[in-house]
Amino acid sequence: MKINIKFFVSGIIFGFLPEIFNLNNGLDYNSKIVLGMTLTMVFFWLTEAIPTSITALIPIILSPTFIDITLKDILSKYASPVVFLLLGGFLLASGFEKSNLHQRLALKSIISFGSTKRKLLLCTIFSTAFFSMWLSNTATCLLMIPIIKFIVDTTLNKREDEYFSKMLILSVAYSASIGGMITPIGTIPNAILVAFLNENYNYQIDFIDWLLFTLPLATLILISLWLYFSINTKDDGKQLDLKMILKRFKELGGLSNAEKVSGFVIMLTGFLWIFKTKINSFFGINFSDSGIAITCAFLFFIIPCDRKYNVLLGSDWFKKIPWDILILFGGGLSMASLVVSTGLAKDLSENLNYIKNHEIWVIIFLISLFTSLITEFTSNTATTFLFLPIFASFAAEINMNIILVTLPMVLAASCAFMMPISTPPNAIAYSSKKFTIKFMVKTGIYLNIISIIIITLYINFFQTAIFKI
Repeated sequence: MKINIKFFVSGIIFGFLPEIFNLNNGLDYNSKIVLGMTLTMVFFWLTEAIPTSITALIPIILSPTFIDITLKDILSKYASPVVFLLLGGFLLASGFEKSNLHQRLALKSIISFGSTKRKLLLCTIFSTAFFSMWLSNTATCLLMIPIIKFIVDTTLNKREDEYFSKMLILSVAYSASIGGMITPIGTIPNAILVAFLNENYNYQIDFIDWLLFTLPLATLILISLWLYFSINTKDDGKQLDLKMILKRFKELGGLSNAEKVSGFVIMLTGFLWIFKTKINSFFGINFSDSGIAITCAFLFFIIPCDRKYNVLLGSDWFKKIPWDILILFGGGLSMASLVVSTGLAKDLSENLNYIKNHEIWVIIFLISLFTSLITEFTSNTATTFLFLPIFASFAAEINMNIILVTLPMVLAASCAFMMPISTPPNAIAYSSKKFTIKFMVKTGIYLNIISIIIITLYINFFQTAIFKI
């Protein structure tokens, strides 16, 4: 990879713009430094002038040098408990994928429930969303797209079912993003919010609390996705010929020992996350979500899958872990923490005062809409890192439950359905070359609006059940 000198220099200049044009008037010294650093980092993330994970190391380089903060305090953000929750999640996903159990489950669900077009669409949407709860959105798409393309190429009529084929592939991308809302490890913005609140407001959101609150919300959006696509599907109720899918499933053979081990570990992880509080109380221990993820992932290294004592994850385990994402996550947390601790977030949040007198549902809607639109043209990770501390500070200033502002923002960051560049699932689906950008924009804009309305109404209506802070 070559460094993009043009973007690199432009990013540095971009960071100095507030100083050059006196846009940072009224900020103290530390806030000015953090503002410039933040702008440069966001510019580098958007343009990829240098690798995104290397950009995330900038706080380590600049903060102890120019700001009254120790290197130890900066480095602590890169070792946040949520970083290890993500690491555990990546390890669990790696073992799950290596066992090939995920492909068996996907094929079996399609054979069992995908007998007609609308049923196939429903099965595809909910299967993809389920896998996206535990695997990364990208990994889920890489699993499901080849399976769906195989169905499109072998089962559907190229001329009569062309429109349905487009929607079927798009449904994988959209449901992967929506399914990622359901768990803290489902997508990076979710984990960012959990870590941000823990690091800056000493507030902890449990895995099961997040899942129980967001599962009905995501289900409503998934059903809306299915209904929207179903309306545009010409389905005469005719049974689909799934012989090729059945043949592919039979080629997998019987359930292997590796799949059995993988299934056991995944179910054990879910059980411990669900009953963590009761287990801690009964045994007098303090098992955390991160600890459960690492402990269960550890089992992939010690439970043998055959008589030769081979295990699912061996000495090359580190090759499958996206270390760049973990570093990116730590750097973003560090940046967000500096924005809050220096008072910069408070200063910037004053620009939102014009909406503070509106009803809560209006504030939620405007923030969700803004985030969704911004994420169409930027990564949802960069959007979350940049605006999360600002919106959190705004909520604190007007004495509003911080989660009522930050949660819809983070969830809306997953609702970018119009552009291929919005999310990795969108890009993967577009790479199938089954539809144009125009088709994606035309289809996605309605889903953007629908999802934002559902998020607004759901969070506003159930705000008394939301996590307290």
